[in-house]
Amino acid sequence: MLDKLIITALRGKTAAVLFKDGHAAQIDFEPEAAEEETGVIFVGKVKNISKNINAAFVEYRPGVNGFYSLKENARPIYADGKTEHGPLKAGDEILVQVERSAVKTKDAVLTSNLTLTGQTAVLSAGKSSLGISAKIRDKEWRDAVKRRWEATEHGDCGLVVRTNGEAAGIDKVFEEFAALYERYLVICKAAASRTCYNVLYRPESFAVRAVRDLKICDGLEVVTDLPEVYKELQDALGITDSRAAENSGTAADSEATENSAATADSTAVDSAKMACSMAAGMPSLRLYTDDFPLTALYHLETILSQALSKTVWLKSGGNLVIEPTEALTVIDVNTAKSISKKTSEETYLKTNLEAAGEIAVQLRLRNLSGIMIVDFIDMKEEESRKTLLAALRRAVTADPVKTVLVDMTPLGLVELTRKKIRRPLHEQVR
Repeated sequence: MLDKLIITALRGKTAAVLFKDGHAAQIDFEPEAAEEETGVIFVGKVKNISKNINAAFVEYRPGVNGFYSLKENARPIYADGKTEHGPLKAGDEILVQVERSAVKTKDAVLTSNLTLTGQTAVLSAGKSSLGISAKIRDKEWRDAVKRRWEATEHGDCGLVVRTNGEAAGIDKVFEEFAALYERYLVICKAAASRTCYNVLYRPESFAVRAVRDLKICDGLEVVTDLPEVYKELQDALGITDSRAAENSGTAADSEATENSAATADSTAVDSAKMACSMAAGMPSLRLYTDDFPLTALYHLETILSQALSKTVWLKSGGNLVIEPTEALTVIDVNTAKSISKKTSEETYLKTNLEAAGEIAVQLRLRNLSGIMIVDFIDMKEEESRKTLLAALRRAVTADPVKTVLVDMTPLGLVELTRKKIRRPLHEQVR
C-alpha cells in the first residue's frame, strides 16, 4: 500500500501525519518560533571563553548567547574568511549554526561544523569523511560510493548518504552534494559582507522538511488541503504545472471514492500517473479540495487523541501503559483483559510479542527518545525471553530514527535508547 503524508491544520497548528500500510506511523507539528532556529546559520560574536569547561559563549542574536564547545569545534569559520587567527578569543566574529534550540534554562548549542541537508545527501563542514546510512546494506553500492567520493572535490566538507540515496542513485547523490557544496561556499563568502547577528542560511519550511526527511523509494503521496503548502511543495519538488494539474484531477476522482466509502484506505490513484510522479524518488503531490474535511476523512483528531493517551490496548486484550518522565520513559505491559486457553507462559509470551511490535510503533508515533525502560510480563523460561528480545530488536530496526535495544536487566526490565530528533509529540501539541 502506498505511503501517504497528510499535511493539514490540526488543533490550530500545521501537522504532518504519515500513514504506512493504512495506519498512522508518525505525527509531527510545525515547531514553535524558538525551535525554528535549529539549523539556522548566523554571524555570531564570541562574548567570552570559559577555559574550565573548554567552551565559549557566542552571541548569535542581540542579547542571546549560545554554548559553543571548543572541543567539538576545533576549526572555527571566521566571518572575514581568513584562516590565520590564532586561538579563538572574545570579540571574534564566527559562523555558527544552531545545533539544538534553547530549552528552559539551557542555552542553545551552537556549532561551526555547518550542516546542509538534502533529500539524498548531507554536507557536513569541518570533516572530510564519508558516511553511508546503515540501512543501505548493498556492499557493491557502498563500495561504488566510496570510489566516487575519493574522486570528488569536496574541500574540508564531508558527505553522509541518506537512505533515500540508494533509490535515487549514485549520480543523484553526488549531484545534490555538489549543489550543497556550492551553497556552502556561497554562505562562507557572504559572511564577509554581513554584519554581526545576520542570518546567512535558513533551512526549508516545515512542510518541505517533512517530505524531504521521509524514505520515499517505495512511493509516497503527499496530500494537503492548504493551498500555500501545496504551492510551496510544488516549487520545492520541481513539479510542473501540467503534472500538478494531472495529479489534482486524479485527486478529485479519488477523493470522491474516499468519501463514498468513508475511509482513507479506499483512495484509488491511477498507477501509471503515480509512477511518473515518483520517478527518481520524487513523491506525488495533490491538493485536496473536497468539502468534506481532510482531518475527518483520515480521522486525525481520533488518531492524535489515541497517540496522547497513556494506555494503548492490544488486540489480545492486553495493554501498554506509557508514561514519559523527565529522566526516561516507562512502558508497562499488562495482560489486562487477555484471555487464552494456553498455559500462562504461552499466554505471557504471546502478549509480550504483540506488545513488542506495538512498542516499536508507539516510539515512532509519539516520537519518544532518550532512555526507555519496558516492564514486560514476567516469563520463567530463558527461551521465551530470548524470543521476546529478538522480536523487539527486529521491530525497532524498521524505525528510521536510530533505536538501540540495550539488554534485559536481572529484574527483567528491557532497556532501550532512541536518538532525539525533535520534541516528543505530547510536548509538540502543548
